[in-house]
This record gives sequence, structure tokens and C-alpha cells, in this order.
Amino acid sequence: MKVSRLLFLFLVILFFTGNQSIAQDSRLKPLGVFLNVLEKRFDVVFSFVDSSIKDIYIIPPRKDLSLDDCLVNLEGQTNLDFERLNARYVAIRRCVGDLVVSGTVVDSSTKEYLSGALVYCGKKYVFTDVNGRFSLRVNSGRDSVLTVRYTGHKPLLIKQHSWTDLSSVYELVPDVLALDEVVVNYIARGISKGADGSIQLNVRNIEVLPGLSEPDVLHTLQVLPGVQSVNETVSDISIRGGTNDQNLVLWDGVKMYQTGHFFGLISAFNSHLIHKTRIVKNGASASYAEGVSGIIDMSLQDYAVNDFELSAGINMISADAIVKVPVSKKLSLVLGARHSINELFVSPTYMSYFNRAFDQTEILENDNSNNIAVDDYHDFSFYDLSCKLLYDFSDKDKLRLSFLRVDNKIDYEESAFIEGLMHKKRSYLKQSSTLFNFNYTHLWSAVHSTMVSAIFSSYCLDGTNVELLSGQHHMQTNEVTDCGFKLDSKYRINRNIGLSGGYQFNEIGIRNQDNIFKPDYNKSVKEVLSIHSLYSEAEFKRLFDRLYMRVGLRANYYSKFSELLFEPRAALNFRLTDYISFEASAERKNQHTMQSIDYQTDFLGVEKRRWVLSNNESVPILNSQQFSVGANFNRNNFLISVEGYVKNVTGIISPSQGFQNQFQYVYANGEYNTQGVELLANKRLKQSNIWINYTLAKNEYHFKDYSPSAFPNNLDIRHTVSLGGSYNINSFEVSGGINYRTGKPYTPLSQTGTTTDDDIIYDEPNSSHLDDFLRLDISAKYHFKLKNIKGEFGASIWNILNTQNDINIYYQQNTNHEIEQITNHALGITPNIYLRLRF
Repeated sequence: MKVSRLLFLFLVILFFTGNQSIAQDSRLKPLGVFLNVLEKRFDVVFSFVDSSIKDIYIIPPRKDLSLDDCLVNLEGQTNLDFERLNARYVAIRRCVGDLVVSGTVVDSSTKEYLSGALVYCGKKYVFTDVNGRFSLRVNSGRDSVLTVRYTGHKPLLIKQHSWTDLSSVYELVPDVLALDEVVVNYIARGISKGADGSIQLNVRNIEVLPGLSEPDVLHTLQVLPGVQSVNETVSDISIRGGTNDQNLVLWDGVKMYQTGHFFGLISAFNSHLIHKTRIVKNGASASYAEGVSGIIDMSLQDYAVNDFELSAGINMISADAIVKVPVSKKLSLVLGARHSINELFVSPTYMSYFNRAFDQTEILENDNSNNIAVDDYHDFSFYDLSCKLLYDFSDKDKLRLSFLRVDNKIDYEESAFIEGLMHKKRSYLKQSSTLFNFNYTHLWSAVHSTMVSAIFSSYCLDGTNVELLSGQHHMQTNEVTDCGFKLDSKYRINRNIGLSGGYQFNEIGIRNQDNIFKPDYNKSVKEVLSIHSLYSEAEFKRLFDRLYMRVGLRANYYSKFSELLFEPRAALNFRLTDYISFEASAERKNQHTMQSIDYQTDFLGVEKRRWVLSNNESVPILNSQQFSVGANFNRNNFLISVEGYVKNVTGIISPSQGFQNQFQYVYANGEYNTQGVELLANKRLKQSNIWINYTLAKNEYHFKDYSPSAFPNNLDIRHTVSLGGSYNINSFEVSGGINYRTGKPYTPLSQTGTTTDDDIIYDEPNSSHLDDFLRLDISAKYHFKLKNIKGEFGASIWNILNTQNDINIYYQQNTNHEIEQITNHALGITPNIYLRLRF
């Protein structure tokens, strides 16, 4: 009886087990059939040899899985390798034999074990243990290279012939130039967006851009949403509605107070020497000071030179040369020099720039009624000289010395017959800057480093303007001296968490002097301010494999005012899926230097800006608060990025805004509020690239002492659109683009014209707008090689349609007390060509 029951129970179990097996078997499908399903579902094509998938059956993965997850599932069920060749094609191969590769990863300078280093080959990966050891199973038939990565170090590629040596020690070289994790490629090759929201430019690798025959950092960043120059100069760049003096511009860690040659039309430094540039619109690191509007941080090469390099180039404005010399294994030297070439010949490009720089000034607009003429000779030149010394005492100790000299000069004479006699006068204007940085870095360990730097930055504007008829001499001087010291320390807890902090001291002195002869007048004002700053921040990378976050706090103490100001800052990026990410940034910043634009003492009609220092009374400390949120979609080389922001800046002074209306001579303190949305769409194809960006912004002043107290900002550009594209084939690159924006605000005359006192009566401030701005640019570049010489030849046309774009309108009275409308125009058609050779 018991035997019968056991037999019955066995048959029942066998029945259900058999049914389950039959049910499972019924789910099996031929691999070839399922591949057809995947091709239709994901619009892909599988490439394989028919015999490689013959008689292979699989259980179809769930329908909600992505293509990559499906391929991983199929690899687990079969002895096949599924390799994504590109977005559309997938190759299928049979696996050969597996091999276990082992080794130890260490830091090349400290020889310490690197725990948590990523070792991967294809889709297989492993992390090193606390002793830097790893073991990874790879396939010798399809895999050829093993890659090792560790934060702050250069990637290491291990080729197949080294795999069998199980006792190998692999050394990773520290990379002091390692960038933050890149979230998306942005607009063009060489431009990328980091996890913290900053934009990074790699000038040497950047694609040709519309209107630029060769790289120019300050022109290049104007293709970014929210960054523009309403008068087309690099010395008047606006980031999210702020004035140029509200930007912190750093050259190898030193603040620049002069950013333009040719009075702002081209960058004051050689962009071929710039290794990388970071642009921060919000959520800046706590290590940055000032810059209530934005940060432009340019860095030179920071690694040793291994081979002698010489490059030289010439365009229709200037010529330059760069020399990189490996003096020894430990000592390297990088030198660069650039000089204008108009002393040799005057090009159409030079004339276009000259006319733009001196539009509506006494240099071009002579007083013909008194037979005054500017002589033919004009000494209008510029140069810049750069030098960087790199000395590695050891693998742990590095010394860097950086130097930059910038110089601009215009010198001319005017002549006229006065009472039957020929009279001449000589006027000149000079701008010069000197920057120096001493930087020493010590690596205590693979996770801890300390940097000490001492900086010096000086700026001097000196000029004399002589009135030929009256005999009046007007001499002006603006000097800035900025000395500082900075101590910075970084400590990495693990590959995902890092801490940093430091101390910074700056002492800034600014002097403004005016000397006038006929009538006699002398004024000299000098202000000095010392700032002590402490900062600290924490950075979290890939938390939960999806979250990036950086939070920091900076405290600034102004000893002259006995005032302590705190600046909290934060940046966050959350990756929702492999294609979608969200970001948010917030910051508070203060600034103690700004520029004053004095139209009452218009000097040559060219240089009106003077640096001034906060006194915490009539010139308060600027304060900004900003918050932004955004989202990115990036898939199959198609990017959509959108970001909205609100910003408030308090403590602005009216002379810094350049009013040319009823408020021109009325001093007041105020603020501005701006909010906007920035949208970018970018599609990259095999040989071409197309982008469009659009910015909608509203920018409004608030001056309680003015009537009305609220009115549009001088930089209130509501709509800005940029459309561009590029095409690459072999060694040839071509690019074109359209720039459109609504007109800049200006203040029109009232219907009454003037009062009895001959004062100009204006309408509501900034109640009218200039005509819309439209410009079409094209450029092309060709790469070639002659034996051991690499070369580039490029050409560009700025404003190829020669559209007349107005960039400013204002009014003034002439000697007959008549009101004249003065209209400034943007550059007309401006061609440029360049040739560059690398030896």
C-alpha cells in the first residue's frame, strides 16, 4: 500500500515537472527569428554568418528591456558576442576561449596601490581591491585591449601580449588636467558640458566655427546660449545679462583686467597657447572669487614637453610664433609671441577693424569746418608675449611659472591752419597688462595634494589728448595692481567622493588720475582693499551610479569695512536614464571691482572705461544670487538641452552701465533682475554637424532714485537665435552660421526736443529698440602635410552679406547747439585668411 502511494506521488511529480519542462520548451525560439523581431523593434541591423546562429534557441528577453540589455541577455544564453558597431549595426561572432587576466594597479609617482580603479574590456569590467589587484575574464579571440581608468589619472591601455603575465604591475600616470565627467558633447567637437554644468573648450581640437578662420577663445564662447556681445567685441561680453566687468576672466589662474587687443575686437592672448577653457554661468566652485555674472577660466599646458615643437602663423591682422622646448627631463619651457602686422601692410581686415574701432570718434570724424585733419601716419599696434616654465622636482613636486605681457598703443598727430599758421598736436593712448603666477604642487599621496600659488596682475591705461584749437591738454591714468596668495588642498576619500578647501588673500590697489591744462585741474584718487577668504567644498561623483553633486561655501572678510560675507554654492546632476539627465545650480557671489564709464570725459572717443574699487558706500560691493534648473536629452548623436534661470545683482552703480540718456550725469545705486530660458539642439551626423540655440531673456533695472525707477536694462535682448552647421571631408572643414537677435534698447528724444537751457529732453528710458540684428558668417579650413611639416590654411568672411547692423544710438549737441543723432555700426563684410605651420 505504501509502495503504491509512493509510486503515485512520483508519477504526480513527474507529470508536473514534465508539464513545466514542456512549458519552458514552448517558450524557446530560434535566435534568427528573434533577431528579426529586434531589428523591427529597435530599427537596427544584425550582421552575422548564418552558420554561427544555426540551431541556437533562446528564451526571448522581456519586451520592456532596452536594446543593450537584450544583447547582454542573449550573450548570457549563447556562446556569442554581440558588438555594437554604431547606433544601427550590431555584429555577432562566436566566442573563442576565455582567459583570466590579473595584475596590480599602482600610482606611477607614489607607487601606492590604487583601490577602486576600473578595469574593463568590452562590456566586462572589475574594480581593483584594497591592494590594487584585479582579475578579469576576457576572450582572446575577440578582445585585444584592456583599459584601466582611475580618477585623476590618465587612462592606460594594456595590449593582449601583456595579458599572460599574471605578476604584471600597471602604473597609472596622474593627470592634473583631468576634466570633470563629461555629460554631453556641446555644439561642436572640442566643446563639452561637464556634470557640474560648466562648459569646457579644448581649443586645439575644436572644429571650425562660422566666421572664425582660426581659434579665438573669447569669440568662440559667444556661440554658447546665454553668452553674447552686443557690440561684437571680446572686451564687452555679457553672460546672462551682466556687464563684462562682472565676469571673472582668468589666465592660468591670474585675473585679467584687460581682455582685448585692437580696443576689444580680438582676444588679448594667443588662443593657440590655451590648453583648456572653462566657462561657468552658475554653480561655480567655491575656489573661485568674484565674477557675479560668469567665469572664464583659461589654462595653459601643464604637462612636461617631451619633444621640441615650433609653430608659426600669420593672418591679416597679426603674426605669431610658439616654441616648446624640453630643456631637460625635468624642465620644460613654452614661449609664445604675437604682434600686429599693419606696420608692414594694411589689409582689408585691418581697415574694417580700424573703422569699427574708431567709428564716430575724432580720429575719423574730423572737424572739417576748422580744416583739422588727422595725418596719414597712425601708430596703431599691439603685441602679447607669453611664457611658462614647467619644472618637476620629482614625481611628487611640481613648479610652474607663468608670465603674460599685453600691450596696445595708438599714437597720431592732427594738423590745422590756425590764424594762417600750421599747428600740430600729438595724442596717444596706451594699454598694457602684466600677469605673473608662481605655482607649486606637492602630492602627499595618491589621494591628497596641496597647491601653493602667488599671483601678480597689473593693468595700466595712460593717455594724453590735446585739443588743437583750444590748446587744452588732458592726461588720464588708470592703474590696477592685484597681488595675491592662495593655498589649496584636495583630498579624495574614494573614487566617488572628494573634499577640497583653502585660503586666499588678495590686496588690490586702483588709482585714477586726471590732469588738465587750460583750465588747470588735477585729480588723483587711489583706493586699496584687502580680502581674506576661506573656502571648502565636497564633491560626490556617480552616487548610486546616477547622481553628481558638489556643495561648497566661501567666506570673504573685508578688513577695511570689517565685513564678513558668505557665499554658498551648489551644483547637481541626476541621470534619470542613459539618455536623460536633470541638473540644478545655485550660487551667491560678491565682487569688489568694477568699471566706470565716464562719457563726460570722453577720451579720444575710444577708451572710456576705468576700473574702480568698492568703498562700501558710494561704490558698494556687488552681490549676485542665481538659481537655474535644466534637462538634457542625448541619444544617437542628437542633443536637446534646456535650462531656465533667475538672477538678481545688487550694488551696481549707474556709471558702470554706460547710460547715454537723462541718467548720464545722475549718479545712483541700483540693481538688475534677469530671468531667461536657454535652449540648444544639436545633431551630429557622420561628416556633418548642425546646431541651433535660442535664448529668451528679460532684463530690468531698478534704481529707486530714478523716475521711473524700473525700466529695461541696456542689455535687455529678448530673443537671440544662432543657427550653424559644419561639414568635414578628409582634410577639409567648412562651416556657416546665422546670428539673429532683437534690437538693443535705447532712449529716444521726446517730442519737445530741448528746453530753454539747451538740455536734451528724452522720452522714457530705453523705451525704443534698435532694428533687429542679423549676420551671416562662413569659414573654411584645410589641413595638409609636407614631409615633417603639418599645416593649416583657413579663410573666413564675417558678415558676408555686408548687412548694416546698428549697435547703438545716442544723441549729443554740436557747437551750434543742434541735436545730432549718433549711430554706431557693427562690422561690415570682413574677410580674413590665415596660414599656420607646425614643425
